[in-house]
Amino acid sequence: MSGSFPRMDHCEFLEIDIDDLDTSNLNAHVVGDHARRRMLQDRHPWIGNTSSIDADMLLHNLSQLAPSVAKDFMPKRNAVEGLVFRLINSEDYGAVEETSFVALSYAWKNGELLSPRTTVSPLGDLPFGWIKTVEEFPLPTTPAMFQAVLRERQNGSEGLWYDQVCINQEDGQEKAAAIGAIDTIYGNARAAIIALNDVLVEEDEVAYLQQYFRYYANSDLPSDQQPNHGLDPPFMQTQPLFSSFLNRILASNWFKRAWCGLEMRLARGHVFLVPCATRLDDDGYLFIRFTGDFFLHMLTLSMEVPRVDPGEQKRIASLQQLFSRRVKMQEREFVLARSPLTPVTPFIEPISYITTIAEVFKQKAGGNARLVEYLRRLDANRDKACIALNASGLPLALKPRSSFQRPSIEDECLRQLLLVGLAAQDPTSLCTTGPPLQLHDGSISWLSRPTTVDIMTPSRVPPPFNPPTIPITQASDGRAEYIQLGLFFLDLPHRAAPTPNFAAHIQKARMVIDMCIQAGISSAHPTWTSWQTPAPHTRAPSMKNIFIQTLGCAFECGPTWLHDLSTRYAAQMQSQSQPLSREVIDALCNPRFQIQASLTVPAGRHALTILLDIMSILITHGVPWASGSTERSHGPMVVTLPNLAPSTGGSTPTSASPSYTHPSQSHSHPASSASPSQHLSPPPPKAIIFAPFAFSKQLLIAVPEATKAKEYPELSRGWILTSLNPYTGTGSQAGGVVNWTLQSKTVVFGEMSFDAGLEGTSVAAGVPVQRVFGPARVGGA
Repeated sequence: MSGSFPRMDHCEFLEIDIDDLDTSNLNAHVVGDHARRRMLQDRHPWIGNTSSIDADMLLHNLSQLAPSVAKDFMPKRNAVEGLVFRLINSEDYGAVEETSFVALSYAWKNGELLSPRTTVSPLGDLPFGWIKTVEEFPLPTTPAMFQAVLRERQNGSEGLWYDQVCINQEDGQEKAAAIGAIDTIYGNARAAIIALNDVLVEEDEVAYLQQYFRYYANSDLPSDQQPNHGLDPPFMQTQPLFSSFLNRILASNWFKRAWCGLEMRLARGHVFLVPCATRLDDDGYLFIRFTGDFFLHMLTLSMEVPRVDPGEQKRIASLQQLFSRRVKMQEREFVLARSPLTPVTPFIEPISYITTIAEVFKQKAGGNARLVEYLRRLDANRDKACIALNASGLPLALKPRSSFQRPSIEDECLRQLLLVGLAAQDPTSLCTTGPPLQLHDGSISWLSRPTTVDIMTPSRVPPPFNPPTIPITQASDGRAEYIQLGLFFLDLPHRAAPTPNFAAHIQKARMVIDMCIQAGISSAHPTWTSWQTPAPHTRAPSMKNIFIQTLGCAFECGPTWLHDLSTRYAAQMQSQSQPLSREVIDALCNPRFQIQASLTVPAGRHALTILLDIMSILITHGVPWASGSTERSHGPMVVTLPNLAPSTGGSTPTSASPSYTHPSQSHSHPASSASPSQHLSPPPPKAIIFAPFAFSKQLLIAVPEATKAKEYPELSRGWILTSLNPYTGTGSQAGGVVNWTLQSKTVVFGEMSFDAGLEGTSVAAGVPVQRVFGPARVGGA
């Protein structure tokens, strides 16, 4: 790193002779306890993550929340302590134990997971009628690739680890311990050797890369600068062979496998091995070898050329961020190796537990190849649950499979993980927006499938919630599960009295949207552009309607609301611009606003672009698209904070925390009992939610007490509830039970005073117990 050519070892070609393919001298052996502890010690004490909860406390919380689920988990330290650690090395290496190791990461070519082959010695070969049974493991790669992997060992004192040989797949206890400790294994390996078996670099790409590698290795730019970055036009755009090589790498099945994704995230360093179509004159094999530094180089150059597919662009950005962090970690390791006493600041990796679960379950896992197809799929689901736990940083591991556990169908595994997240006080566990989970007994859970959009800004992981005053518990009534928790109900002002100006706001919003379409006001946000096509789009009428309705609600909420939301979401706007100024917002909200005048000047057109960006963000994150909802099933609605009154249940006489009247305790219309002084008070802060049309007449909006803090404005904490019991809300007594059906979830887009007021709200004394069931729940209380 400190030399004149810091990139000299980042990329090269490897030649493997055909005579070097013999692996008969390799042996897998159990490493002694002393060497195991030395090699698996925490090498990164300065690295932390967003989870800091203790394993015992987490298990205690889980046992209070869902005792039957808590029995399936153990502290991760038990898995690490019970790990049988094997390494592969040459038989002639001797009795000296290894001092380090590398870990192989691979995906079976074409996804074909091969089972070990058992051979039995012929009868009579051994004395006394003995027979010898040997289990022969197929190489996870081609023999030539495996030799390239073995060459990555620095010397004879470095071993090789990979799962098929180093874990006894028939021993449930050993396998559970190894899977539970997989983050410890890959996190302490000197490097992960990534064998891309299914990639073959073409001859023209090989010829190009031979020249480019020399140019790259001889670059004397500082290590924090990338060669060919910032060119106009972008380098990737002018070098099709370099671009096709990267695309070939990214298309590998390795990037689609859940285990491989985990190993990539856990590894300290990365070495990629890629076979070439070019054969050597002596029938040898040619491979490309490059490190995570060179992969980061390719990703950084690729980021300069936008991808047609937004999902692919997002994937490349995520990989670029990951490898950028890994390079910084390696630089810090290099500094500490030279000067161990150098003070370093903590290196915090933001880990979103719910996003991690969603990403893992979108990927593939093979399961145990020795099992029949159905059981193998269940084992693959269980593997994904283990992968998510390892990637999350939570200090738990799954116990060995038991016949008393629920079957490992995908939704049951997601249920386990979501309840673990809830026990870890992760607020997003209450705010997932996918379809409701369908459990093994046919019931529908109140829990929803996690998605990658449950957190609007991945870099801002929401902090854990504080223990609520009403403990959160889960139970079943014999027919379906429910959650019992504290809820704050928001007011629906349009039910109390007609909103006099709303029709005018909708008319104005319709005019603005119509004029923006006619004038071709651009917005790079796909929620707006997806239906702005020259030919008539089938969804154009419904999309246009939801934009009109959302903008009308924004005008109803007023200029302060629009200013606060513009400021909050400025970073997410596709226009990459500053938020709307207060002067522009006041002009937009003025009843005499003339949009025609704005369309004639660049500043006015730019302001309308930002306005469309804001509406696009609200629609994108307000409608729970992942659950199957659309603009035809959901629409915007204005809500306000609940009726506030001086708290009578505060801990001190001077407590300023307000309380609210629960819907089941209200027997009169709020307006009928309002005093003259209340009529003179300022209107309550407003917010916009997106609710299903099907329940518009009977729905209520509630926010779980655990998610009321102002740190959670971007979560879908607005629960759309309908009464489970037709008599709910008519005279429920204190200490009674009120049952609800959870129909949907939405982000509550409130202004700053709304979020602050919600956080300051406390539960009034005598509020009945709230139980929330899944949407398929019907019948009595």
